[in-house]
Amino acid sequence: MHLTIQDVSKFFGEFQALHNVSLEVGSNEFVCLLGPSGCGKTTLLRIIAGLEPFDSGTLRMGERDLREIDAQHRGFGIVFQSYSLFPNMTVAENIGYGLKIRKWPRDEIDAQVRELMELVRFPELAARYPHELSGGQQQRVAIARALAVDPALLLLDEPLSALDARVRAEMRTEIRDVQRRLGIPTIMVTHDQEEALTMADKIVCMKDGRIEQVGTPQELYSAPQTRFVADFVGISNLLDEQTAAQLSPHLLAHKPEDAETQLLALRPEQIGLRPEGDGEATVAQITFLGNISRITVEWRDQHLVSEVHCDGRFQAGDRVAFEIQPDAGTWVRA
Repeated sequence: MHLTIQDVSKFFGEFQALHNVSLEVGSNEFVCLLGPSGCGKTTLLRIIAGLEPFDSGTLRMGERDLREIDAQHRGFGIVFQSYSLFPNMTVAENIGYGLKIRKWPRDEIDAQVRELMELVRFPELAARYPHELSGGQQQRVAIARALAVDPALLLLDEPLSALDARVRAEMRTEIRDVQRRLGIPTIMVTHDQEEALTMADKIVCMKDGRIEQVGTPQELYSAPQTRFVADFVGISNLLDEQTAAQLSPHLLAHKPEDAETQLLALRPEQIGLRPEGDGEATVAQITFLGNISRITVEWRDQHLVSEVHCDGRFQAGDRVAFEIQPDAGTWVRA
């Protein structure tokens, strides 16, 4: 079963939050809606969940037209950033709540809860209350509760943003692992590019209520189509045709004829550096990132960013020369 979104638009008064958004989500896909605040990603998620009406377009899950089906009858699981656990219920009671209101037999509820607690790796916490749990544990409970009802679609609204960096990294792995094992189509809203790149089968990059580009993490990073995607997903050095030619004339060899493709996006790892006393650029700043260093260089009144392995060759103020492959970078629409 897959989700089909076709030409969906949404207005809040005179403000148009979504502009004819179309998207397909496959039966086992993990899809990330990625973009800055205000781009429309949460509005789209709420429309899919049935928490927000839409003004035009179609929304279908398999053969079902979702426009006439309210949220509680769509059979979707939803996990919010704020966990939204019932404070007066134990972990086991929170996870089994959806089954209880569906009037499952008590023994079946208990069996399902035990299975899910094993799945999210904390069977020993069944009798605890939410205030006795860490943020990561509370989020695991929220995910288990959403999975308890065997959802046709799992919706995650920035579920990791309230967690610290280490727990967030652990939860990324755990959520992705559970999703793969259960094979539930999943849509997650995030503004964190690292989350999207590490978790998604498919990224939907949004800006101003429109989809800028849809593709795998590798496609959005290695072959961005627009300046916005090149700048938002990872770090890019954006050069016009004249500047690219000054950096290396060979870079123009793979420039498309399309008049819209006006800027060359060079990723930092595509700009190699070597120490050279009379080099054309100067090291302005070095940021140590563990196995690599991010080096900002001054060149022709602008700054370029390079990433190189940490080997101690470079210091601020050093003169350097560039080492760039002729086929480096991607030409994008400005």
